Amino acid sequence: MNLGIPLLEKIPFREIGLQAQSLFHLGSHNEILKRIDASLLLYDNSLINTATVTLFEIVPNEDEQYADAMARVARQLLPMSDGKKHVLLLLPTADFASTTFNMNAMSEKLVRSALELQSNSLIPAYDENLLLAVNATNPEGVALWFNEKEANDLFRAFEEQNIFLSAIMPRALAMLDTDDETDKTLLINDEEGSNISFLQVSGVAIRRLLTVNKTDLEQDVFAKQWDIEINQLKGEAVKTMNSLDDWQQIRQIVTPVSEYCFHPAGAIKEEKQISLAKKSKVGMAVTACLVLLLFAPFISNWLKLKDLQAELERVEELTIEPRRMRASIFDMEEEWGALEEYPNQQVGNVLISLNEVLQGALSSFSINKGVVDISGSTDDPAYLVELLAQREEFYNVAQSTNTRGGGAQFGIRLNLSSTDFETYDEKYPVVSQGR
Repeated sequence: MNLGIPLLEKIPFREIGLQAQSLFHLGSHNEILKRIDASLLLYDNSLINTATVTLFEIVPNEDEQYADAMARVARQLLPMSDGKKHVLLLLPTADFASTTFNMNAMSEKLVRSALELQSNSLIPAYDENLLLAVNATNPEGVALWFNEKEANDLFRAFEEQNIFLSAIMPRALAMLDTDDETDKTLLINDEEGSNISFLQVSGVAIRRLLTVNKTDLEQDVFAKQWDIEINQLKGEAVKTMNSLDDWQQIRQIVTPVSEYCFHPAGAIKEEKQISLAKKSKVGMAVTACLVLLLFAPFISNWLKLKDLQAELERVEELTIEPRRMRASIFDMEEEWGALEEYPNQQVGNVLISLNEVLQGALSSFSINKGVVDISGSTDDPAYLVELLAQREEFYNVAQSTNTRGGGAQFGIRLNLSSTDFETYDEKYPVVSQGR
């Protein structure tokens, strides 16, 4: 018996560590966004380094996927000497699906859960899995969706080029001033090729997002409807981005808008590893301090318990022989139990009962584990079976052999009601009996 160990076990080390770690909870994907040190923008099949304004056209080689071609061009735009870059990739706004929402739930988790549950009905045209990005600080707004497989393919392709793709974001949001704490409303017109995307953004929250194909605007009905929708959107400023020159005016690393960043699975996995490593270090340090504080008042008691433990060990040494003898007795009881509890088949009583019923001659008698086999001669074997079956001490009475000699010879098998060999065999299997 150890009196010191139970005292230590009562202190909830694990719970203390978990509580300490919870004090340092990181925001949603903030850690991985902080590590971004480069931003690349896609416009008209050209990839632009927004900080250096250099660009290269993306021309896939034979049998090369577009994601792999983009990653190869990205490698050319980023300095090799700076080590592994963590990149924010800005894609055309038209590459993202959008849906509006209006909910009373003010919790971001509740809004996200509700939207994800409705994704199949909100965007029925998409059969593949989608990633969701949304600013849920207000009860209504716009949710963005992006193809999960495409995000993971881009991450893989960039990883093969030793580039870490931290996040993917609509390029129109590069126009936002994330340092501006006012809720100024900005209108952004993002045009490329045959697509036009028009956004209304208040602060860093998208209020409206309209996308149209220019060929649809050739029809007067659609053109008028588009003009009506656009004219309804009001803002303090308008940004029109419809040429390569417009995008080359950024000249800085774009600050990611965390609410509308899409993170590939590989990026999220690394972020979790970083977060867990930091939490573990902080948690261990805090736990160590708390343990020291908790132990301070108990040091003197612990020393007393050590003395008592030593005394207990001394007493246990003196009782070794009595405890060994007690164990031997238990072993003997278990060994002889098989004989002591063997069911009593009361052979004498069985023979007396048979003698009371049997009117003929008995030529053989055997009994084994409550099963009795008899043979002999009688005038009516069937009647003998009936008489035996009526007695309480027997059951399962049946002829074991066909009668011979005009019905005079018989063979009967029956079971004894007073024995329970099934329970005995279950308690003392054959192996344990040494038989």
